[in-house]
Amino acid sequence: MKIVNLDAPEHLAKKVVELEIPNFIIEVVRHLERDCDVHLARHQIICGVHSSHNTILPLSPIWKFEHTGYENIATLIHTIPIYLRDSKPEEIRNENSIIDLLGAYYSNRKGDSPYIELFLSAIDNSINSDENHFKWLFTKVLIHELAHAALDIFNLERNNSAIEKIHYSSEFGRWREESMANAVTLQIIKRSGNKDFYDYAKQFMQSQPAEYALGVLMEDFRYWDFRSVFDSKEQGVDSNLQQEWLNYVKGTPDWDGLNKWNDMLDSNYVYVFEEKYYSSEKELVFDIVNKVLSDYEHQNGGKMPFATFSTLFPYIRTGAEMSYEPAQKVVGDSRYKEFELADGNYSLYYFWNNESLHNFIDMNKLNVNIIEYKNY
Repeated sequence: MKIVNLDAPEHLAKKVVELEIPNFIIEVVRHLERDCDVHLARHQIICGVHSSHNTILPLSPIWKFEHTGYENIATLIHTIPIYLRDSKPEEIRNENSIIDLLGAYYSNRKGDSPYIELFLSAIDNSINSDENHFKWLFTKVLIHELAHAALDIFNLERNNSAIEKIHYSSEFGRWREESMANAVTLQIIKRSGNKDFYDYAKQFMQSQPAEYALGVLMEDFRYWDFRSVFDSKEQGVDSNLQQEWLNYVKGTPDWDGLNKWNDMLDSNYVYVFEEKYYSSEKELVFDIVNKVLSDYEHQNGGKMPFATFSTLFPYIRTGAEMSYEPAQKVVGDSRYKEFELADGNYSLYYFWNNESLHNFIDMNKLNVNIIEYKNY
């Protein structure tokens, strides 16, 4: 870990040394090193890919990571310079910066090293006289800025994106970025086993602006939740969905809802049917079929016959099998879901994509309304 004092007050810089804060930080993130080892073990190390005669070393800058994950903080903490500053800059020095109240992350996408700044006077002014609070807040802010680095798509070795499609400067981008950075920070602190530090960090986050405080609800995030934020920067998110997500998180969000939204924002297509959101076609198709069958029974006083069903829903190939089959033909096949008609039970195949959805569902004929969003 390389920490350099630029213009922070000398007595505060000395406090970082006297309180042995670097050692404390290493202990807090130590469990991430084990996570990194496990993460690496999932990927086979392939030898002989690079020709020893033509390869120019090093292969990539030291701070760049091969696989996406918040566990990369374990190496980023040792490879990104950390500078101690007196206070937050009065103006943004470049468009690639993320400047928080107590610290900043600078991406430096043109090939130079990214770096972090910590604003010691602001940190000191945010605590009482308890020296533990200075140590805890310093550590919390640093991990938060490192989380920004782990979320930076330009720190990925094989990044194919020339531009970010979700910008931090947008409201959606800032809310997604800051909430996940705080969630990462809180989970790391929680897993360190220091309950007093965890309680302090959680309370501090809850007092922050809403986009930061949202991260407290997300502390139990998993790999794909983190990837949802990371991937969205590369892939993009439909502008209407961005606004709908903002409306949700500014209301009364909970973790279950946030988790579902993470899945939707990372999906190619998102659908809305009967005011319900769908991130895949599988459940959507079955719900549409059920709605049509239910409406028919309500209007006609009996279940729909197969002759009517087959005129509404075509018998088409979707994936390896056909769209539906007589139930007795596919007994025990978990790929099918059964439904009841007047003249027998049938089963709907599980595999659907956007193309087969549109081939199977004629909205005009079925009198159903589907809203469709395309993220990428």
